[in-house]
Parts: sequence; C-alpha cells; structure tokens
Amino acid sequence: VDSVNIAHGGRTLTTLYRYGGAVNHRRRIEEKWTIEEVDFNICGLCLESFLPPSDMNNDH
Repeated sequence: VDSVNIAHGGRTLTTLYRYGGAVNHRRRIEEKWTIEEVDFNICGLCLESFLPPSDMNNDH
C-alpha cells in the first residue's frame, strides 16, 4: 500500500528488577514478533472485498 509503512517484525528486550527482604531478582525477557497479515477497517466495505485506501471516497 502506498504511503503506509508497516514494521514486519522485531525483537523487544526488557529487564525486570524485584527488590525486597533478602531476595533481589533480575530477570531478562525477550520477545520476537512478526506481522503475518495486514487488515484495513474501511467503513462500508464487506469482508470479502478489499479496497485500497487511495480508492476510498471520503464522504464519511
């Protein structure tokens, strides 16, 4: 689709810290993700059809 930038995948890293009492914890979490399909919610368009956003009439 023209003029639309969509990330197709990525990796997220974070570190969680927990302090309290005599126990200190540090845990690292990693998430890998991908986008398998893109959907557009266009007013008035049935689910079996697809209309590029550039062809949409902006009467709404």
